[in-house]
Amino acid sequence: MKIGVLTFHTSVNNCAVMQCYALTKRLRQEFPGEDVEVIDYRMPKVDSSYEATLKQYLSGGSILLKLKKLIVLIRNPGTLRWKKHRNYIFRSVLSQLPLSQKTIYDDSVEELFTYIHKNYDIVIAGSDAIWNYETRGFPNPYFLDDSLKCKKFSYAASCYGMSYERVPQNQKEKIKRILDSYTFLSTRDWESEKFLKEMGCNKTPVHTCDPTVFLNTKDLPVDEKKLKEKLLARGFDFNRPTIGIMGDNRMCAMVHKLYAEKYQIAALYNYCNDADVNLYDLTPYEWAFVFRYFRLTFTTFFHGTMLSLRNGIPVVCIALETEYAKKHMTKVEDFLVRVGMQDCYFETDYRQINIDAIRAKADELLSKDSKADICARMDREAETSKPFFDAIRIIINEETKND
Repeated sequence: MKIGVLTFHTSVNNCAVMQCYALTKRLRQEFPGEDVEVIDYRMPKVDSSYEATLKQYLSGGSILLKLKKLIVLIRNPGTLRWKKHRNYIFRSVLSQLPLSQKTIYDDSVEELFTYIHKNYDIVIAGSDAIWNYETRGFPNPYFLDDSLKCKKFSYAASCYGMSYERVPQNQKEKIKRILDSYTFLSTRDWESEKFLKEMGCNKTPVHTCDPTVFLNTKDLPVDEKKLKEKLLARGFDFNRPTIGIMGDNRMCAMVHKLYAEKYQIAALYNYCNDADVNLYDLTPYEWAFVFRYFRLTFTTFFHGTMLSLRNGIPVVCIALETEYAKKHMTKVEDFLVRVGMQDCYFETDYRQINIDAIRAKADELLSKDSKADICARMDREAETSKPFFDAIRIIINEETKND
């Protein structure tokens, strides 16, 4: 059987690449006799949002937000150069995904659905926030149309970031009809379960973990010797204990104030002024690998949390300050609650609020080796993927009997 995965595999985002890599690699391991590939679908309007130009950098948002971005650019004149180089890095590793022979480059859904209809027996939409269609629009390719005759699955799908309470009634009815036609429906977080209820879906979704939860970080396409050479060239000192940062300058300033005397501070993805080492241009695979060199990670990012923990490295997670987060549970908190680590989640202004509590928790995590416990928690969460793979196995076995 031919199995296609439809997800955000071309986003200039470590998380998007790694969840796609983890899911397709696991599918190939579970079903070695089947043809598994990523449907190479790309949207021009999404690609344009990653352009490292001044026009794109300042596009969208209020005048105040544009002014803030301009100030950041003045203070950090290399920002666009870093973005451009990072774009190149991400594009250079796409070949390590099992991409379909055909690339579909279109903002509409017609060509994509025609290609799916002709080529796939099973299509899996997910993982990631594929059900947040505020950027990509509606009709949306990641809602696999009910006219498609293939078996349709969602894996750890999420609507994260979208105010689903405001979805128009006509779209609700369309989404309900589409998702009720799926063979297997699974979500990553509680907010996405609420989304399905809001749409009026009759199917009850199964919770499945983000694919990075079951990723084998010891088996990544990374040359560790070359990675270490790259880190050394950036000024990384392997003889100093290191705290990793996945956040902004405010987070880095807070961590620098608390720990700079004893720890090397390494910033991932975003360039941070107070970091000892900036690793903004690692490949997604190097990024997933490098957490093992840290003693602790501070992060606001969901997949920064996932990959740090998957490497057995503890985390201190900082809540995002967004309008969505004011009304909905964040995806990071959702995950930490599921694995019993919600005491690692904090709200702060990075200056006063909860600083003492953050310091106390960080000190506790730095004082002990919790790798075995962390990995055990991740392994238990990884078991939530089993019903998904079992459902695919049933279809394959039935097809084999019919043949």
